[in-house]
Amino acid sequence: YLAGLQPRRAQILDLVTWYERELERLGVTVRFHSPLEADDVRAEGAEVVLLATGSLPAETGFQKALPGVPRLPGYDPTRVFSVEDVMRGAARLGRRVVVLDEGGNWRGCGTAWKLAEDGHEVVLVTPDPLVGKELQRSAADFPLRQRLARAGVTFLVDAAIREWSESGAEVISLLDGATRHLRADNLVLATVNTAFDELSRALPGYSGDLYSIGDCVAPRQAAFVIHEGRKVGLSI
Repeated sequence: YLAGLQPRRAQILDLVTWYERELERLGVTVRFHSPLEADDVRAEGAEVVLLATGSLPAETGFQKALPGVPRLPGYDPTRVFSVEDVMRGAARLGRRVVVLDEGGNWRGCGTAWKLAEDGHEVVLVTPDPLVGKELQRSAADFPLRQRLARAGVTFLVDAAIREWSESGAEVISLLDGATRHLRADNLVLATVNTAFDELSRALPGYSGDLYSIGDCVAPRQAAFVIHEGRKVGLSI
């Protein structure tokens, strides 16, 4: 849903609406705001259980580009936010924002675009050799970078965030190790999420058929998750 709030991505909300209509048409009962514990699942006694509990931001600032650093030095949860925090309106951001995009897709690029449209000065930092690397084979490839540039977003490629401080981010080049300081009020992380699989680990030896699907297996793009869910559904 949050992805549909990014610029030029409202069609995702159309997909959500379609699923809502289909679930109603097929008579599927949907219970919102109904958290389940392992005991609740056992008490239900279902023959088949599908777990799609998703993933969560790591909240450490860990970067794949710097695997020897488990936590970003200077990480401050009052000034460093996840993309999800930003898109759901839970982050209060200053004028100058650095977006770290390790995924090379819409999650980071779309958020940077949204922030620029909202009037923020945005620097997009990526360890990849170009912005939006994973979108190269899509129709959004060049137009996305063009839109970002026209919105005033500054690109820093082949780079990572070495440290966060009160004055901003220290960026390191992955090519020659040179560093530079970016004055910023906030850092927004589009880094790898952590699979939220606590429920599946709490149900060893479940009496029925138990499947884990989606981001609780491994965080991925929506198309892969939809395919996985359909594949499991057809196999039951």
